[in-house]
Amino acid sequence: MRCADSPQRGAALITAMLIAALAAVMVSGMFWSQWSAIAREQTAREQTQARWILRGSIDWARLILREDARNSTADYLGEPWSVPLAEARLSTFLAARGQDSASLPDAWLEGRIVDAQSRFNLRDLAPAGTIDPQALLAFQRLCAALQLPPGVAADIANGIAASSPFRAATQSNVANSPLPLQQLQDLVRLGSTVAQALPKLASEVTLLPQATPVNANTASALVLAAVLGVDADTAQSLVEARKRAYFRNLGDISTLLPQGATVNPQLISVATGYFDAIARVRIDKLEYAERALIQRAGLFSQVVRIQRVPPWLAAAPQGAQSAN
Repeated sequence: MRCADSPQRGAALITAMLIAALAAVMVSGMFWSQWSAIAREQTAREQTQARWILRGSIDWARLILREDARNSTADYLGEPWSVPLAEARLSTFLAARGQDSASLPDAWLEGRIVDAQSRFNLRDLAPAGTIDPQALLAFQRLCAALQLPPGVAADIANGIAASSPFRAATQSNVANSPLPLQQLQDLVRLGSTVAQALPKLASEVTLLPQATPVNANTASALVLAAVLGVDADTAQSLVEARKRAYFRNLGDISTLLPQGATVNPQLISVATGYFDAIARVRIDKLEYAERALIQRAGLFSQVVRIQRVPPWLAAAPQGAQSAN
């Protein structure tokens, strides 16, 4: 009897062990599902908190730009808006104002404001749906300085003109008109040659909602040389001169140019109407960053668009201020 019962007891033991293992797997699966749901909820809550904090930082940027407009009609790199905010604990801002921050998450904020008109605006190439020869010439000089293929400037100019709302309004078949170009990444639709040129162009050009001149107080020497039609040495001397005293008007620029060089007010200015406000929030392991395009006209400002961007964009480039 013992010999006959041993296999049965062994089978029963194995069955019990399998049932226990299955129960353990089911329980662990339930715990994993519950933990995943909690983690997703926490991530969603932190993302919501981050977005609200960034909305507040954008309003802060608008306030800084409005106060700047009260004090000066020219925009230059020595003004408060150009000073980046290094990563700081959010609670320190409220503590400085005597507000209770105990209920706030452990959040860190970093950001900066960038002059969007420090770069060549591709919208200048065809502001009314027709290519502007002077703007195209300036852009061709910029592309040549960046060692881009000769046809890139013309391809982009034609694409900007074709997608212009002014031209679309005059076409009989609006449905078949090209999609509007609103941001730099949209230029990839213009062909592989343009797409390959974008990495080099990205640091020197922008695409704003309307045509705007380049701000001589913030533009790089490369862009200044292109829009003013001067050599690299003259452009660099302008950069050095504005470090000593910013340009208050176009006359300040003209006096530093060689004989025969002229200043086109459609392409060059000393003031800015568009700014990029870039901010990053870090809550625990979550990093969230956004870039807002702010339009300023006098004391009035408005957010034109907001987009999520990689967190590293919020950090100020090393030596950015001195390079400009």
